[in-house]
Amino acid sequence: MKHVHVCVAGTQPLLSRDGGAVQRRIIELARAQVTLGHDVVACSAGPVDRMTNVDGVHVREIRCVAPMPWRHAEYLCRVAAMIGRLSQRAVVGFHGQPEGSFIAHRLGHASVLFYDDFYFRAGRYPVSRDVYRRMLRSFDLLLPCSRFCLDRSRAFWGLQGATTSVQYNGVNLDQFRPDPEAGERERRRLGVSGPIALYVGRVTEQKGTDLLLESWPALRIRVPDATLVIAGPIGQFGDAGARDDGSWRKRIARVGGFYLGAVDESRLAAVYNMADVFVMPTRRLEMFGMAAVEAQACGTPVIASDHGGLRETVPRRCGGRFPSGDAAALSRQLERLLTDTAQRAACAEASIINAGRFSWDRIAQGLERSYVKAGIYG
Repeated sequence: MKHVHVCVAGTQPLLSRDGGAVQRRIIELARAQVTLGHDVVACSAGPVDRMTNVDGVHVREIRCVAPMPWRHAEYLCRVAAMIGRLSQRAVVGFHGQPEGSFIAHRLGHASVLFYDDFYFRAGRYPVSRDVYRRMLRSFDLLLPCSRFCLDRSRAFWGLQGATTSVQYNGVNLDQFRPDPEAGERERRRLGVSGPIALYVGRVTEQKGTDLLLESWPALRIRVPDATLVIAGPIGQFGDAGARDDGSWRKRIARVGGFYLGAVDESRLAAVYNMADVFVMPTRRLEMFGMAAVEAQACGTPVIASDHGGLRETVPRRCGGRFPSGDAAALSRQLERLLTDTAQRAACAEASIINAGRFSWDRIAQGLERSYVKAGIYG
């Protein structure tokens, strides 16, 4: 079967070093589909027209020159032209881009929509809500990244009756795996010997970074040799609460934490392996929790807020959950795991097993079943 994955226009090209979660998801899923015998094209906008083969995936970069927001329209027009030249019927998967619904159906192809941020562009504005609702309903299959995302999008857009299936994100178990030696190298790099609590993600109140900082002083009184390490970008995605004016760095330093900044992809697994506990204290709109799954794959127990998709990706046996927004409860959970090596070991073992549920092979096979059930392969 021919599959085409269409990345959103406003992001970096698929093979860019600055690519984010959407780009990684597309490439990893496309690779897994190739192993199942499919012919797969993955495309994104970029400064030049070129085609690259990556592990059997035809990665297509489409040249776009218009400034934003017109770049979206230019990109979709060029995607439509590319799809129109296909010699066989395809399944066209748009990632976070409901506007693509007009393309696939008009050209006679099946269309599916992968999404996590269910608001989409302009979705918050009443004038566009009916248009977006019609676009969403026109897909052959909607693929939200978690049950939480499905429920919220159904309520927000009124999607009762639309064909949907939860399509979890996956994790590369070759890249993210237990590696004590790599973790020890990272510890030496920081000069840390005691237990480490790690946060990886956008440094912002939405992700609960401030809650973690609030919980830390009380924890340090009870576990004085513990170290807090925070990694991730400040001010990403236009979040006004996360502007990089230096205040976040000062707040991290004030509680004695280390701030690593944005960590390169090649180093990320070693950073997870360095930690004794991973923390994901998101307050709102956590649709899946990719970093929590990556940490578990490395054998690092996870303490997460009892919120959103984290309820689906972080079972309590893999570390623990606490009421969202409760700094005192977070501090107690951290103390419990940082001081109990036997329980930490049990949680680490459970975490590795749980992460296996999200291997890309399993995710791709689950997607096959969803396509069959929805009649897309019929």
